[in-house]
Amino acid sequence: MQVENFVAHRGWRQHYPENTLIAFEKAIQAGTVNIELDVQLSADHIPYVFHDANLMRMCQREGFIWDYPAAELDTFFATESYRLGNAFPDNPMCRLSDIVALLQTNPAVNAYVEIKEESLTQFGEQIVVDAVINTLRPVASRSILISFELSALRLALHEGWQRFGAVFDVWPDPQSAALVELQPEVLFCDRNCAPIDLHLSTLPWPILIYEVGSKTEAEDWFSRGAVAVETFLIGELLKDFALNTGK
Repeated sequence: MQVENFVAHRGWRQHYPENTLIAFEKAIQAGTVNIELDVQLSADHIPYVFHDANLMRMCQREGFIWDYPAAELDTFFATESYRLGNAFPDNPMCRLSDIVALLQTNPAVNAYVEIKEESLTQFGEQIVVDAVINTLRPVASRSILISFELSALRLALHEGWQRFGAVFDVWPDPQSAALVELQPEVLFCDRNCAPIDLHLSTLPWPILIYEVGSKTEAEDWFSRGAVAVETFLIGELLKDFALNTGK
């Protein structure tokens, strides 16, 4: 296996608040060359790296991320205290532009950027897709748009974006017209939805399996033809495979 076969899901989430700059920085320091992140929009259409629409789990704040403008969100702390206690009391929320800067200073790293359904529903596809791709343009060659919502990806394709993946929690039709049009580099598939009797290398698209939590499980998926695995334990898995060659 190579380090390219592993993706840091929301950064090094096992030890740091997910989808925040410190989680991605530590994942890169551990040796990852692939990070995965989620995007939601603020009230004024600024893209933030955030999984939930609701702010409570990460920030212990009432309401939704789109209830607040960016200037106010920048005063919130993404501590994920329900899981991590008081370990990161002053940890800021992360803008997508912060990830652009991170990629610019780490030219070997690629980002899988997931456009979330909640913001697409709240604002409409055009506003969300434009906000995301306009922010990512300086690092477009290393930014792969992914989503459960293939229509949003198709809109980005029609606006000239070139790199795509797709995300599924049920087994997809690999011959679907949307996938054929997108020509995705990889399909992110939930580990619970892949048919047990199917060798993944026989499919027309490379398959990445999420969420993988151990070396044994990763080895099993690789033996079944997965091209990569996504994990919250990026540092641990890279170490287990003797790939932790980071700083």
